[in-house]
Amino acid sequence: MTDPRPVLLYVEDDVDTFKLAELRLRSRYRVVHAQNDREACERLIELAPTLQGLLMDIELQGSQLDGLDLVRLVRGLPLTRPRPDYSLAVPTSTVPIVILTAHIGRYSEADAHAVGATDFLTKPIDFTRLSLSLARHHIASVMTSLSNAASRRP
Repeated sequence: MTDPRPVLLYVEDDVDTFKLAELRLRSRYRVVHAQNDREACERLIELAPTLQGLLMDIELQGSQLDGLDLVRLVRGLPLTRPRPDYSLAVPTSTVPIVILTAHIGRYSEADAHAVGATDFLTKPIDFTRLSLSLARHHIASVMTSLSNAASRRP
């Protein structure tokens, strides 16, 4: 039997932060982990048909691309650095992307929106705000689908 929960990809280099998020979100979502940019690209390619949302840390230890560059990649925007070979097959997407960062002095909500992120939340993660953000974007997606279906009717 397939897992009916919506799929979220969480790109996070800190395993403990991922585990906490997965624990808090797993009743409603299947949360998949990527610890660096290479894993993120692999998961984005693999999960493209089923991905319902992307949670993105900005600073990713041991990665060529940071979280903002990964958002640019997903949105089809130019990167600020050379694009690694492993990122070439990553498809563009309109899935909701929530930036999660502890570095609020270095990055702002405007930075996140400029690269195509949907929301910007600070760490420690406020899971109520995160759940509301994900629900809001899910409802918007459903409404768009219903509207598109209604406009195709004769």
